[in-house]
Amino acid sequence: MPAYTGPVISPHAYSDPAVAGEEASRIFRRTWIFAGLAEELAGDNDFVVRDIAGTSVVVQNFGGELRAFRNVCTHRFALIQTEPCGNRRLQCPYHAWLFNRDGVPVGIPGNDAFFGFGRAERAALALERYEVDARGRFVFVRLEGGGPDLDTWLGDYGTVLDGAGHLFTDGIDDATQTWTANWKIGVESVLEVYHVDATHPDTFKPFTVKEWQTGFCGAHSRCATRLSDTSAHWWDGIVTRLGLAHDPGGAGVYDHYFVFPNLSFAITHGAFFSLQTYDPLTPDRCALRYRLFLGDGKRGAARNAVAGSLRDFNTRVLAEDRFVSEAAHKGARQMDRPAVLGSVEDRIAAFHGEWFGRMPAQDAC
Repeated sequence: MPAYTGPVISPHAYSDPAVAGEEASRIFRRTWIFAGLAEELAGDNDFVVRDIAGTSVVVQNFGGELRAFRNVCTHRFALIQTEPCGNRRLQCPYHAWLFNRDGVPVGIPGNDAFFGFGRAERAALALERYEVDARGRFVFVRLEGGGPDLDTWLGDYGTVLDGAGHLFTDGIDDATQTWTANWKIGVESVLEVYHVDATHPDTFKPFTVKEWQTGFCGAHSRCATRLSDTSAHWWDGIVTRLGLAHDPGGAGVYDHYFVFPNLSFAITHGAFFSLQTYDPLTPDRCALRYRLFLGDGKRGAARNAVAGSLRDFNTRVLAEDRFVSEAAHKGARQMDRPAVLGSVEDRIAAFHGEWFGRMPAQDAC
């Protein structure tokens, strides 16, 4: 098939601060962004904090109801929740201002003596509030209202998340890496199989065969790749030996999904689930957070060994992707012509198309 000839993101857009600012306002503020898992927010005063393109967002449980706010005290601008997750009241650690479920400061030490705020003045100092919704175990936030609701946004992939959330309950790894690469380059590293032979010759290449099918769902995409016979046989043995809860319909397949703009998840052999986000930090840096899950099953040394093997495999693959992504970012800073996309990179082409749809001020290359 011929090379792709549609719009391609310009090299300068991977490192230009002005472009990053536009992405923050036009993409990350207006799109549903994965924030965390329901089990992290199950109890009263449980919270998670996410940095969404420069905005610190706290999602907190108030008596069973999730609310999302800008995680910045309206008094003197301190971050309110300073850990990535935990359990505490929504209370600023600097001067102990306490905020309620509406984001209003209801506890201001020395208010009568120092401020004299009444109800109206307190209400005017409420935290900026954001939309929050969940699909099964997966919690999302949106900083600006308008546009489709979460279920409509996820489309058919919402059903996939439903099944994964029900099945894969045992978290075996959760870590964050900082890559010296733009978030878009990180995303592109998971959107095609063309790089597997050269980048992953001893890891991912023998894990699959060169048979894949891509599909698209609105702004999102999918690629299903057949496992090698050796990999499928290994997984069959693991499922049987550990009595793993699994989806038999996914046997022999590595099924990868991407939800625009920065959520990636994959199901291997119907028995293993991985979840990744690529969050922009600066134009030249992104944070990759990954989580790995197995279904319920027998506990003990054998399961621990399998979990360790999966963690090691994932670490090796990500190290290889990080190396080439950081190298590509350095190279992009030197170029003044666009990248060339082949037909095998159709998911990257779709990603670029969605990006341009939300960045109308940018000229296509």
